[in-house]
Amino acid sequence: MGDDIIAETERKLAALNARLPELEGKAHKKERTALNKEIYALENDEAYIRAKKGALQQERAEAAAQDDEAHARRLREEEEARVKAEEEAEARAKAKAEAEAAAVAEDDGECHIEVTQLKKGDEKTRPARGDYVQCTYTGVFAAGTTHGGKDYSGAQFDSTWDSKLKKHKPLHFQHFGGKAIRGWDEALKNMSLGEKVDVTIGPKWAYRKTGIQDDEGVYIVPPNATLCFQMQLVGVRDTKLQDESLQWGKVG
Repeated sequence: MGDDIIAETERKLAALNARLPELEGKAHKKERTALNKEIYALENDEAYIRAKKGALQQERAEAAAQDDEAHARRLREEEEARVKAEEEAEARAKAKAEAEAAAVAEDDGECHIEVTQLKKGDEKTRPARGDYVQCTYTGVFAAGTTHGGKDYSGAQFDSTWDSKLKKHKPLHFQHFGGKAIRGWDEALKNMSLGEKVDVTIGPKWAYRKTGIQDDEGVYIVPPNATLCFQMQLVGVRDTKLQDESLQWGKVG
């Protein structure tokens, strides 16, 4: 009913307003005055005003409902994204745990690294299992590394080199503490402070058949990749030492 009143009134107003330009000048003064009164009466008709107010309230209610629905939809989407992220994180953690378990279970007793010495160390300061060490390195993929139609051969995937500082920022980790790939630990156990080597690590002592993916599922290290590192042992410390004045041995 309200919509009908609004439509009919606004139709009449449009027709009356359309006549006004024709009534310019003194000759049409009385007719123009009467027309303006008629327009005023229509615009201030109580039924028309009530209908307009009702329509405005309805529009506001519909807009508020739409805002509420949009807000609820955003909350649902955020919750779905949170749950998905948690599930993906759990899946990655599970895959990592399975890969680590498989690495132990599938140990074939063979050596999967090749080491070439580039620079001798001090020949006396060697990391023991459980020591904390510092290493600088640059890692590239071995020639012939491909996956999913992409050739990774020779591409650098990681380094301690800081391009802003123009120097290496050593990586700090526990020797055989489970934070480095096995190939690193195996290479380091035969190195002394300051020693620099080229080491090629086969996939069984690197990231095996799982590789490493980022949060978007893109491979940082593809499955079954052989890795080549140039690395240097620049720090060794026995974790049992309590004397804080004992600093890392460093190599320039």
